[in-house]
Amino acid sequence: MSSRRRFPLLAPLVLALALACTDEEPAAPAEPEPPAPEAAEAPAPPEPAPESAAAPAEPASPRITRTVMPDGQVFEAEFRKEGELPSDFPEDVPLYGNARPLSSMSSPQHGAIVNLRSADPPEDVFTWYRDHYAEEGWEIEVAKEERARRTIVARKGNRVSSVVITGLPGATQTILSVLEDR
Repeated sequence: MSSRRRFPLLAPLVLALALACTDEEPAAPAEPEPPAPEAAEAPAPPEPAPESAAAPAEPASPRITRTVMPDGQVFEAEFRKEGELPSDFPEDVPLYGNARPLSSMSSPQHGAIVNLRSADPPEDVFTWYRDHYAEEGWEIEVAKEERARRTIVARKGNRVSSVVITGLPGATQTILSVLEDR
């Protein structure tokens, strides 16, 4: 499959990921503070913490969406919030350690995509990905720098991964995707 035919498959993923980035839940209201004890009163003994507060926090569950496309096909995807990767994100896809995931999603039909942000310069991020794809056994098919965008496309077996690195004011944005080439 040519790269021209492969990248249109990512369009629904990029659109869905962009929409997921703007869908934030409102913060929970702050609990009111209890009144300060009077000076004449003896301090009350501390109340035991509720059972649920003592248990370790569970990772947030993914949001699963199902969309029927205009052509009748069903697009189903798992969306994750800031700091989370898709549950099925492959371990052999390099993930820049100084970047934090802003959002991510995965779909059985369309693979996974992660939106990352870093304070490091785009040139450093590009060089790191170019080196680490090779270290993980990926064959780099494209590694190019054009204007303010750097792109790497790599292949391993029947999978294709791409990374698009863009410099922003004070940050570097990286869109990382991986999918099976059909």
